[in-house]
Amino acid sequence: MRDEDTREQYSKVVRGWNTRYDLDEFIRAHGLQPLAARELFAKFGPHKFDLDRKVEELRAAEQSNLGH
Repeated sequence: MRDEDTREQYSKVVRGWNTRYDLDEFIRAHGLQPLAARELFAKFGPHKFDLDRKVEELRAAEQSNLGH
């Protein structure tokens, strides 16, 4: 396999992995209260992937708690 082919395939896999939110953008993206968003932002950092995943986990847990 040629080096250029490998590099192109690798960039497709990791594209966007380190995209970052600023706090206001994170609040708008998820409709969070500023204090809750700030706590998540401080705890998990500004990376979009990590924050989106954590919000998804929290919402799923909230939904499962409502069902019980």
